[in-house]
Amino acid sequence: MLSAIVVNWNGKDYLPACLDALLAQVPRPDEVVVVDNHSTDGSRELVAAQYPTVKVVDTGRNGGPCLARNVGAAAAAHELLLFLDNDVVLHPGCVAALLAHAQAHPEAAMVQARSFCGDAPDVVHYDGGDLHFLGTLVLRNWYATRADAVDPTGPIGAAIALCFLTRRTVYQAVGGFDENLFILYEDNEFAWKLRMRGHTVWSLPNATCTHLAGTAGLSVRGEGRYPGKRTFLHSRNRWYVLIACMRWRTFVLTMPAQLVYGVVYAAFGVRRGHLGDWLRGKWELLKLLPAAVRARKQAQRGRTVRDRDLLVAAPVTLNKGLAEKGAAAALRRFLDRAFAVYWRCVRRLCG
Repeated sequence: MLSAIVVNWNGKDYLPACLDALLAQVPRPDEVVVVDNHSTDGSRELVAAQYPTVKVVDTGRNGGPCLARNVGAAAAAHELLLFLDNDVVLHPGCVAALLAHAQAHPEAAMVQARSFCGDAPDVVHYDGGDLHFLGTLVLRNWYATRADAVDPTGPIGAAIALCFLTRRTVYQAVGGFDENLFILYEDNEFAWKLRMRGHTVWSLPNATCTHLAGTAGLSVRGEGRYPGKRTFLHSRNRWYVLIACMRWRTFVLTMPAQLVYGVVYAAFGVRRGHLGDWLRGKWELLKLLPAAVRARKQAQRGRTVRDRDLLVAAPVTLNKGLAEKGAAAALRRFLDRAFAVYWRCVRRLCG
């Protein structure tokens, strides 16, 4: 039996399309829960009036999607959990494909639907990715057309949390999503915790959905766009995830590359006028260090897979227009090659 959990904050305009498509799925979820981060736009009232069979849980505050997913997992009645962001519209057959894959692969702990851009229906937005040793995600088929997208032939390194199926027992065993992250890098952290325990993560090209708009003030859709809030979260959350998930030996061995990447990202922030956001991220990280060390104890518990078998050094994914021309593009290519060489040198020594 399946519980579907829709994560919402001020998404009144998105919820009808999301819920209509979800309730039209065959098979239909046995339970639908909207977890609302204390919206102020009438979202809860809309669901109560138009979708009486849907359960609404108010978290009482906007704690980000990490809090909402954890609250939803605790409130759900069934073992299989389907998580959706409020701006995701499932295509026919999506739930059936996710359920069939989970049944055929009992080791699968996270199965993601392929998402297409709401403003470009034939363009893939998210198709999962791989865990870079720098802590970032190397996205697969990032803005690839439907015709050019390459289907995965097996498990992937990490999934994007906008639409995925998981199992409650596995979700709870790894501690769910870390609420200190709020948003951004929570996908990396969750997938890393799953895979270090030997679970697999999948992206299904035959389970599809549309991702309508992205998170207001955070989405990087549109060439060259990069909000200051994203700089802040990147500055804080990348190091938090590394501290929580990476073995100390790997952490020390990769530190030179981590610092180089951090300096380049800081320079990127300064260039875009985000120095204050970057500094604020580092200050918040310092305050969160005790929490990151505590999170590490939970994350490392039950670990069976080494970092060197989880992490990669493929070219880092960047938003369109950020480093595709001139000196920025040349620096990007140089750093990608340098990081790959460095990883080859230290990988076999990593824990």
